[in-house]
Amino acid sequence: MIHNLLVPDLLEPPPAGMETADIPRFPVLERLLARADRKAAPESLDASLFQLFHLEEGTPAVAPLCWLADSGEEASGWVLQATPVYLRADRDRVLLFELDENQMSLQEAKQLAVAFNRHFAEDGLALEVASPLRWYLFTQTPVRSDFADLSLVAGRSIGPSMPQGKDERFWRGIINETQMLFFQLEENQARQTQGHLPVSGLWFSGAGKLPEKRSVAPAEVSGKYCLLAGLKKYAAGIDPDSTVTVIDGMAKARREQDAKNWLQAAAELEQQLAAMACNAQEVCLYLCQGTAYHWKSHMKYRLWRRVKSLTRISHRGSGNPNRTQ
Repeated sequence: MIHNLLVPDLLEPPPAGMETADIPRFPVLERLLARADRKAAPESLDASLFQLFHLEEGTPAVAPLCWLADSGEEASGWVLQATPVYLRADRDRVLLFELDENQMSLQEAKQLAVAFNRHFAEDGLALEVASPLRWYLFTQTPVRSDFADLSLVAGRSIGPSMPQGKDERFWRGIINETQMLFFQLEENQARQTQGHLPVSGLWFSGAGKLPEKRSVAPAEVSGKYCLLAGLKKYAAGIDPDSTVTVIDGMAKARREQDAKNWLQAAAELEQQLAAMACNAQEVCLYLCQGTAYHWKSHMKYRLWRRVKSLTRISHRGSGNPNRTQ
C-alpha cells in the first residue's frame, strides 16, 4: 500500500521574521527529500486530489464537490464557491484579503446572503451559506468563464485575476456590483464598529457541475479539506492500495504569517513520517506544485545523496523534475 501525503507549501519560505537558527532539523523529512525518487505531479492541491481519486481526466469542478461535503446534497446545476473577502483600494489597484473565520458569525453571513439574493434575483443567482466563510452561488445557466483560485489572489491585486472567458463581462459586473451592494449594508457598518473587517465583496472560484464519472476513494482518507470530503462522499468504489492524507497546516501558517503554528505543523509532519519509516511503509509526498517524492524503505541506503537542512532546500529545486536546473 502506498501512503500519499499532500503537503502544500512545504518548501516555500517560512513565515516572515523567522531566523534560520529558529528552525530545527527534521531528519526524517530531510532524508526523504534527499533520497526519494522525484516525479512529475499535479501543480495544485485540488488537481492532486482529483488524480488520486481517479478523476484526472478533464477539469472537474471544485465547488459542487465542496457543496456536497458541506451540505450532503448533490447539486443538479452549476455551482461556484463564493468566498466573502475584504477588498481595499490601494492607489490604482484593489487588494484582496481573506477574512478571519473567528470574526464572522453564521447569522451575519446569512444576513448578507439575503441581501445578495434580493438584489440579484432577476439574474437567476442564489447564494447559500454553508458556514461563516464557505458560501456557494447557484445558477442554472452554464458558466462560461474561468476563475482564479482564492489562494492565488489573497494579499494581491485582483486586477490580473478577474474572470476570463466568454461571460467575463457578466461575472466582472457581478463582482463590482456586489462591492457596491455590501458597502452600504448596515451589517457591514456594524462589523466595523466592532473592530472587524467589513465583507466588501465575494470572490468566485471552482465553477462547474458534478462530474458524470464517480470518484474512486482511497482505502483511508484523512484531513480537514472540503474537496477531500466531497470526493469521498461522491465515490462509487474503493482503491485498496492507497491512502490519502491532506496536511495543510504549513500552508495555513504561511498565509497567516504564524511562525509558531508553522513549526508545529512541520513537527507533526516529521512525527508522521517517522512512524511510517519505522513500519517500512511506502510514501509519496506531494508538494502540490508539480513535484512528488516517492519513497521506499531501501532508499535510505542511498548514502551518496547528501541530506540538507530544510532551510537550505531552495524553492527553485522543488519544481518540476523534468525542468533543466
